[in-house]
Amino acid sequence: MKVTFWGTRGSIPSPGPHTVKVGGNTTCIEIETGQGHRIIIDSGTGIRPLGLKLIREKHTEPIILLFTHSHWDHLAGFTFFPPAYHPDFKLDVYGNPMALEVLRRDIFDRRDNRYFPVNMDDFRAVIKFYEPMPKPLIIGNLSIDTINLNHPGNGFGYRFDLDNKSFAFITDNEIGMNYPGGNTIEELREFCRDCDVLVHDAQYLPSEIVQHKGWGHSTYIEAIELAVKAKVNHLILTHHDPERDDDAAQALVEVARDYILSKGYSLFCELGIEGQSLVL
Repeated sequence: MKVTFWGTRGSIPSPGPHTVKVGGNTTCIEIETGQGHRIIIDSGTGIRPLGLKLIREKHTEPIILLFTHSHWDHLAGFTFFPPAYHPDFKLDVYGNPMALEVLRRDIFDRRDNRYFPVNMDDFRAVIKFYEPMPKPLIIGNLSIDTINLNHPGNGFGYRFDLDNKSFAFITDNEIGMNYPGGNTIEELREFCRDCDVLVHDAQYLPSEIVQHKGWGHSTYIEAIELAVKAKVNHLILTHHDPERDDDAAQALVEVARDYILSKGYSLFCELGIEGQSLVL
């Protein structure tokens, strides 16, 4: 699997000279299986440059779109996704039921220009919605499992298993907060157990989380403790706060690494950075 980050920012895009290293686009992840399959998680604003790349590559195999939840920072890029307007593309859409409902109601089924000047009748790709999402979803040799998020409105986290390699992506998840229909700490640990790479929300510092309880996000300490207890060796922190510039983001990961050292943990921790790729 090759995993590429096209957007790692939370809440709202944060472009500008102070976020050029970490990136300002909101959540979008690309997964290439090496078997011709392409999976995209979320259509935050990072999906626009990804779509341009897919057009250049003339990638015409069906693209799997997975949506974590219905909040706008994870959906807002879809109307700027070039393959959606191209007749050579096929998009198979899966994910959290509320996210799919919002996509259909506010993007696909509307016939006016309240939100966007282009009518959605202009979509030319073959776009199919699949509900409910199979558990697990099998694509070739790839197995995709889900876990419910602890987040207002809920949502899905995803785990990908392929050729004895595993990758989990869990954003917009408040570790230890009991949301109706969300996950328990025990369920979360088991879901992430023995993953090669875990990407987890760490939008807030420990000093900030008190003011943001119930907002659906976690701290680097909570993400680290989850990774260690789930026997994960590589943790990537994501969903960076829009107010956190490059220097502040670097300071956050350095403090996180200091915490890991102070506890004697064996864990590699880094920031999710727009444009970064890793191969599992």
